[in-house]
Amino acid sequence: MSTHFSDDVDCGTVDDDRQKASSLICDREFFVNAILTACVVVGAASSGMAMGYPAILLPQLKSNNSTLYTDDEMGSWIASIISASMPIGSVISGILVDKIGRKLTLHAQPSLVILGCLLIAFAHNHAMILVGRLICGMASGWGMVACQVYVGEVSTPKARGILSSTPFVSYALGILLVYALGSLEWRVVAGLSTITSIISVLMYFLCRESHVWLIRQGKIREATIACIWFRGNKIKEAHKEIEEIITRYKNEKIVINNWKCVFEPYSLKPLVITTIFNLLQTLSGVYVVVFYASDLIGEMGIGNLEISEMFAAILTAVVRLAFSIVACLLLHRINRRSLALLSGLSTAVTALTLGICLHFQINSYFMPICLLVYVAANTIGLLILPGVMIGELFPARVRGITGGLSYTLLNIFMFGVAKLYPWIKGTLKIYGLFCLFGVSALLLCVLVYFTLPETRNKTLGDVEDYFKADGIFWSTKKEKKVLEAIDSSRKVADTSI
Repeated sequence: MSTHFSDDVDCGTVDDDRQKASSLICDREFFVNAILTACVVVGAASSGMAMGYPAILLPQLKSNNSTLYTDDEMGSWIASIISASMPIGSVISGILVDKIGRKLTLHAQPSLVILGCLLIAFAHNHAMILVGRLICGMASGWGMVACQVYVGEVSTPKARGILSSTPFVSYALGILLVYALGSLEWRVVAGLSTITSIISVLMYFLCRESHVWLIRQGKIREATIACIWFRGNKIKEAHKEIEEIITRYKNEKIVINNWKCVFEPYSLKPLVITTIFNLLQTLSGVYVVVFYASDLIGEMGIGNLEISEMFAAILTAVVRLAFSIVACLLLHRINRRSLALLSGLSTAVTALTLGICLHFQINSYFMPICLLVYVAANTIGLLILPGVMIGELFPARVRGITGGLSYTLLNIFMFGVAKLYPWIKGTLKIYGLFCLFGVSALLLCVLVYFTLPETRNKTLGDVEDYFKADGIFWSTKKEKKVLEAIDSSRKVADTSI
């Protein structure tokens, strides 16, 4: 569907709405960002709880007094089916965010979580548990894509890094929260898991639709009022942003089928970069530690050091949460490329160190410390950057579709690694597994160094223009040339207004 603007479109036509917007939207930008952050945190926590739920569910189902006894085969499906169903939610979300809007798509996600959790809570057979887990997985994929697209569009360049990484903090928080409820009966925990989703439904009523999406639907007045709200009642700044978005949209070539745009170079280049990044990130062991923390710790022999495997697993979750928060702060302070390289190199060094120590059967307290450093290293960059890239790298016209594709592929990689973990561990042994993690992290650093553009403090329009230039390899010279061209075009536009 194409939307047409008349040539005399000017945001000045909505001057009559300024007074109305000022009276309705009296809070400053910080408060608006706080609302957005709270919505993201509460909404994403349910995904973390769903991921961590098998850790308390399976031991209870496998116990001798269980009313629904579960063997290892069924238990593996209960644990992994959430990863298999996430891509389904990602694809659906990627389409809906462009069709019905970012906010409405986000608003529908908690309802899926509630349905999935209630099915599990009232399950009287394994089929109901599997369906409930499948729905929760769809909801997780659904929410991640919609959240990253929404946050990427409504936040300022300075705040975008923190807001884009917040879901991963909430994800880690959700894992810890469900662990804390582990002493309760599994049906009760499933029921309590709906609370965060209910709160999320209510909180989304406080937010507005993305002004970028509204403009693409031709709803200029609604977009302007929304942008004024997102910018903390800074009317001049909001009007300038609206004008730039309208100018960019009017200059785009109208294409009936947005899927055709996916195969344009400016869409394909970021999609290729994010896909390879996601594959190498998954192979570096980021999610293996989440799914198989206790098993990994047992294989490493840490249990022989009078440290219980469950306690060590909880420590990895605590470290993941703490360094997710650190990552949010770092995204606000340092460049994306620097953070990715720091995280990748640190992950590679610690993983290779663990591989060497395990090969020579070095068993000391250095091992659990090194494992915690490994978790911290991959959390500060490798874990959070795929979500940030969805919100920052893809062009607005196909951001929903390409974001959905990117997240779908990430979850396919995640599911594949999770299911193949026993075979890989049996083939390479535990020391070879960590060496694989380290080599993958090194290759990821090579990818980042040569291809990933710097997006910190850049507008989404600047990033889109960068990918429209020739070539895919990052270089300071190229960036300077592209940005000079962008500045030049802006000056021409300003003089013509």
